[in-house]
Amino acid sequence: MTNSSNDNLPPIPAKRYFSLEELCELARINPAQFADWQHEHGLVIGYGGNVYTRSDVVKIRQLCATFSPFVDTFNRNGLDAAGNPAATAEEMTVGLAALLDRIEKALASKV
Repeated sequence: MTNSSNDNLPPIPAKRYFSLEELCELARINPAQFADWQHEHGLVIGYGGNVYTRSDVVKIRQLCATFSPFVDTFNRNGLDAAGNPAATAEEMTVGLAALLDRIEKALASKV
């Protein structure tokens, strides 16, 4: 019997060691999510650094269902009043930079 959550995961490449980024990409989890999971369960997967074996990748893929959903620390996965996803940090930065530019132009024109 196959696990339906593992059906959507990418195939594991034929290599011996994986970085944290590769492990998280293969398990479709966020590195912060993985760190929180290790802390919450008191477990250290791999060698305690950023090097993971093929068996570590297989273990994490099997345990994916036990990971808490990732929550964006900037907006806490919030929604705006219309029910749309709230702005990301990058969107806020761009919007605030544009607003500051307009304010500076308005102040410069009054001088």
